[in-house]
Amino acid sequence: MIRKQEIQFLLDAVSAAECVSIMGLSNMGKSALARELCTPAVRQALLGERSDDWLFVYVDCNLMPERSEQALHEVILRATLETMRHSGAQDGVMARLDKLYEQVIQPPSPLRSPLAFNDAINFLCDESGRPLVLLFDEFDDPFGKLDGRTFLNLRAMKDHLASALTYVTVTEQPLADIRTDREATEFIELFTLRARWVGFLNEADARTVVRAFAADSHATWQPDEIDFVVAQAGGHPGLLQGVLATFMRVAAGAPDSARPVAFSVARQSFDNDAMIRHECQKLWTQLSDAEQAELMAYVNGERGSDAVLAQLQSKRLLASDDEEAAARPVAGELWTTFIRRHALARQGLERGVRVDVDSGEVYAGGRRLEQLTELEYKLVLLMYGRLNKIVDKYAIVTQVWGENYLDDVDDARIEKLVSRLRAKLEPDAVEPKYLLTVRGRGYKLVG
Repeated sequence: MIRKQEIQFLLDAVSAAECVSIMGLSNMGKSALARELCTPAVRQALLGERSDDWLFVYVDCNLMPERSEQALHEVILRATLETMRHSGAQDGVMARLDKLYEQVIQPPSPLRSPLAFNDAINFLCDESGRPLVLLFDEFDDPFGKLDGRTFLNLRAMKDHLASALTYVTVTEQPLADIRTDREATEFIELFTLRARWVGFLNEADARTVVRAFAADSHATWQPDEIDFVVAQAGGHPGLLQGVLATFMRVAAGAPDSARPVAFSVARQSFDNDAMIRHECQKLWTQLSDAEQAELMAYVNGERGSDAVLAQLQSKRLLASDDEEAAARPVAGELWTTFIRRHALARQGLERGVRVDVDSGEVYAGGRRLEQLTELEYKLVLLMYGRLNKIVDKYAIVTQVWGENYLDDVDDARIEKLVSRLRAKLEPDAVEPKYLLTVRGRGYKLVG
């Protein structure tokens, strides 16, 4: 079992009949955590004889056919009916719920649909003999877009049913950051006492994920292979998935004599893997400018803002000083290197040309360039890779246009492309200081 602490936190809240807000950046494993809570074996391990005292219903809001109150009610009841069938509910109970479900999706009058939903939830709480726990996964979009009365109704149902009904929401942002109108605020008040960020896995959980992957692949991995994968990917579930897939393909199972070379090849493959780079970039763009700056200071051993540091710790992207070692979230080398690369690029923005290969953005003297054409970007990328070195026309043709164009691209076309790039790159294209012409030899990009 992974994320035992988070699951225990959720179960403690449910036991107290308190609503819970779970938050986390994308691909952190929030949905997996919600589904784990609905797994009888997981609850049995933590609750023992009390594991079936509640009726847990997992509601995937991505399955809503449209963004409306009726669609939300439909997906809740659909998930509830499926859960009840699997739990062996009595035929009479199922027949009553089926009838109310039909009235929600095909009401005889518009008013009947929300009333039928309320009747279904009240009937279920009365007849099942167990408190109902509704887990709303992928809740950001419906919470942000549905009419506020939808959430006033959910709040009223909780107030009426009290300990017989509990909500768990799973979002990428705090609920209060998604909307602040009066109706939504009353709903948000239910979660004031119980809110928790889901961040990086701790080291023990990351190792569990790696061992499970190896077992599923019918492979036996050596301890140093597991050490290597965890050190590279850390506890980000999305990065772990990418690293595991690449490592399995290029290095897993290498003989002891070839292990150092295999690890080196794998590390280079990670750097060039589009999925891994995408995961890092996606995580980075979800952070605020202040959080990005704090992480860059942190990886360089510098002290930044205590308030922002505490914010990153609350999101479980950095370990708190008072956490036990086994519970510390672990950031891998790939993520740390990504942050350092951004720090170096930002430090040098005011001193020449910089290309962010992850986002495709190009900077000159701290100024982000307007959108480049495909040929312009290929040219600047080629020259950036050979910064402060002369690039001849042969290299430009083969790397920018391709070898098949050697006979088709003349000096005039090269000069025209260089001129267009220079116009975007230079403050004064007449007196360039970044993209220089070396007469008779080629061109040079000065960093």
